[in-house]
Amino acid sequence: MAENAHDMAPQHRLPRRILSASLLVALILALTAAAAAPARVVAVADVHGAYAEFTALLQRTGLIDGSLRWIGGTATLVQTGDVLDRGAESRRCLDLVMALELRAARNGGTLIALLGNHEVMNVMGDVRYVTPAIYGTFADDGSEKRRAQAYTEYLEFLAAHSGHGHTAIAPAGDAARQAWMDQHPPGFFEYRDAFGPKGEYGRWIRSHHAVVQLGDGLFVHGGLNPALAFGSVRDLDARVMSEVAAFDSIWKTLSESKTVWRYMTLTEALQFVDEELARLQAGGTTAQPDVVKAMQQLAGCRNWMAVSSDGPLWYRGLAQQPEERLLAGVTAMLDRLHARYIVAGHTVTSKTDVTARFGNRVFLLDTGMLKEIYGGRASALEIQSGKFTVYSADGEPRTLAGPPVQAQPPK
Repeated sequence: MAENAHDMAPQHRLPRRILSASLLVALILALTAAAAAPARVVAVADVHGAYAEFTALLQRTGLIDGSLRWIGGTATLVQTGDVLDRGAESRRCLDLVMALELRAARNGGTLIALLGNHEVMNVMGDVRYVTPAIYGTFADDGSEKRRAQAYTEYLEFLAAHSGHGHTAIAPAGDAARQAWMDQHPPGFFEYRDAFGPKGEYGRWIRSHHAVVQLGDGLFVHGGLNPALAFGSVRDLDARVMSEVAAFDSIWKTLSESKTVWRYMTLTEALQFVDEELARLQAGGTTAQPDVVKAMQQLAGCRNWMAVSSDGPLWYRGLAQQPEERLLAGVTAMLDRLHARYIVAGHTVTSKTDVTARFGNRVFLLDTGMLKEIYGGRASALEIQSGKFTVYSADGEPRTLAGPPVQAQPPK
């Protein structure tokens, strides 16, 4: 294969030009409140490492050929997030999306990769859904040495916090050491570095957006809650992105001050910080004001828009709430945002077909592409010349009714 994502980068090292292309797309989207509707849009939701299904779907929709070259012309591919986690080929899928972002731009097309909750989870250290097989794709000849060094570093960190009343205690004995190693398999530390602010995947993810408006369509990972107070799509998107940036600053302060260990997961760090703050409140210790502030901010991240069940990355109401309960709110929200429809993923509503709800104002794309977990199939939604067409990797295209035409505002 001439341009297979693995062939072009056997060591998984991504060229700087790919990152530059993603930054260019991010800049273009940031400078336009609502981009003009492309002539053809193809939207694909949650991939979760399902590489074979993902590539088959992109070929089925005429965006790539068998050698993974972009043949979609001026089409726009919107990937609505959750490329990674759960599936063993998550890294391969990320490499493909990153490469196609550049290839599309070179050939007159556009690839818009949105943030999903799993992209944000990983850059924030929430790695609940990263499997040993995924970590293994980041392992190399130095992994065992890194694990041994990390174990020593972790023991030193805990020793420095001895007597602080922490739940986390140093592993004692061979069995405890092995349990720790099992929790940090080969590739774990390389993975965490790769998704950090300076890592190749971390930098790429951080350059992307949570919500985009193309013409009269809104594209988002989870959904837009009509009860959520936000001024515009740009405002909502900026809030999510600013929270990710804030997290990086907070984590830097806490790790450099040895308040948390740099390779802690988010869950571990939150528990550690909660215990440190409780000790401070009880008068058991003192800390620098900037460190105290960073601990308070990290503890408060549980309420951030980026992780909220009402936020654009996690909201499931458009898929799960009764339509009669939300229809008026959805319609009013779309009118306020000068949009006709929403395209989202995140929640498997049907394992066989894209689902239209709220009078064809909402299109739900997640059909459980990763068969080993969800048992579904790959699906895509094409929007072209006002026509909405569903594609699957293994079936015939199906036309959906489009959203209702908005009433023109009074002059």
